[in-house]
Amino acid sequence: MILILILAIGFYFYKTGELGRLLNKVQTTGSNSGGNSNEARRIIDLRFAKGEINAEEYNKLKNLL
Repeated sequence: MILILILAIGFYFYKTGELGRLLNKVQTTGSNSGGNSNEARRIIDLRFAKGEINAEEYNKLKNLL
């Protein structure tokens, strides 16, 4: 009986799209340190592309990550 209930709830989450959102949330929470590093790298890349920092500063910041 409990198995049927779990399957019904799982099917509901699958059909409504909530299952994908829950799994995505778990993946981003689990790799939180990597996500912060990627965000910082993206910011450094943008600042370099805009000319806010030079190549020396860019390489120094990139190595810190």
